[in-house]
Amino acid sequence: MILNRWTASSGELTALALETNPNVKTFGGNSAGYTSINDTYTMYNGAQVNITAEKIKKNNGQVLFNNKIKPEVQTNRPIVQANNWLLTQN
Repeated sequence: MILNRWTASSGELTALALETNPNVKTFGGNSAGYTSINDTYTMYNGAQVNITAEKIKKNNGQVLFNNKIKPEVQTNRPIVQANNWLLTQN
């Protein structure tokens, strides 16, 4: 899986959901850091406001609150590195 500063929100949660899968490895740079849960409220005039309402809790109990997800392999060439890793897998 490729991560970088454009990996945000649901992309970060997908990376967290797959991080204990032995068949998945992350490459690239740190994610955007949008690891929180927001609720949207509609005001009387139709305007909407997003309010951070929850934090993310990983399976190991660690709580994330707008933390960046760090890839297992930090690299400026994530596609090359990921491809090289894939070629070593059975």
